Order: sequence, then C-alpha cells, then structure tokens
Amino acid sequence: MESTVLISGLQTQEQKVQLATRLQNMIGVESVEIDMDAQKVKLRYQTPANLNTLEKEIYDAGYAVINSYKGEN
Repeated sequence: MESTVLISGLQTQEQKVQLATRLQNMIGVESVEIDMDAQKVKLRYQTPANLNTLEKEIYDAGYAVINSYKGEN
C-alpha cells in the first residue's frame, strides 16, 4: 500500500531525519520519503501498519496532519 500524508510544522533537516527514522521503525513500513518543501510524507507499507496508525505516529511526533491520500499522489 502507498499513501501520501500532507503535514505542517516540519522545518529542519534534523526534524526530517527524526520523523523518517520514527516511521521506518514501525512494523510493516517499507519506505518513507519526506519532501520538506511540500510538507509531504510518502509512505509504502503493509499490514500490520495502516494509514491511521501512521497518521497518529506523525501527530505524536509533533506535526499536524493536514490531509492524506491512499495510493500514489
């Protein structure tokens, strides 16, 4: 499964690395790509990970989740 999550609040390279590491450490997450300029997180994952748990992890890391899309966007 692929999803794109639009976020806000990501400002530094250090924050980007920390968020990517946090998401990659979740069971089921295969890849994480973060575009800081677009405030976009592209995720590839499989069960047991799902979009809701990934959004919650992003929120818990301190970033607002603006919107999300399943599939390639």
